[in-house]
Amino acid sequence: MNDNSIALAGLVGVFLIKITCFLLGFLVVRMGHDLLEKGVKGEFKFKGSISGARADLASASPGLLFLLLGVILIGYAMALNKGVQIVRPSTPVGPPTVILPPLPDESAKR
Repeated sequence: MNDNSIALAGLVGVFLIKITCFLLGFLVVRMGHDLLEKGVKGEFKFKGSISGARADLASASPGLLFLLLGVILIGYAMALNKGVQIVRPSTPVGPPTVILPPLPDESAKR
């Protein structure tokens, strides 16, 4: 494989991961929308804090929670920066070099 095919495979992999996260986020948002549309109610408390910022969500519909989580998943997937880096070895790659110890001298045995 040459460097171009490795880079292309890496870019395709990153693209597939982003598309998968986007589709999963879309499905979660759609499920939240359906729950909101049907009027499903729930009693729960949701608390979260990140770097000092706090969020509390209490006694809201589960549809709103799914909607929020889906939007967060889509935003994270699209904002995450993944690149492809090709690292070339400093020495040429080839068959391994085998170095054998010297054979004992036959004349020394006699």
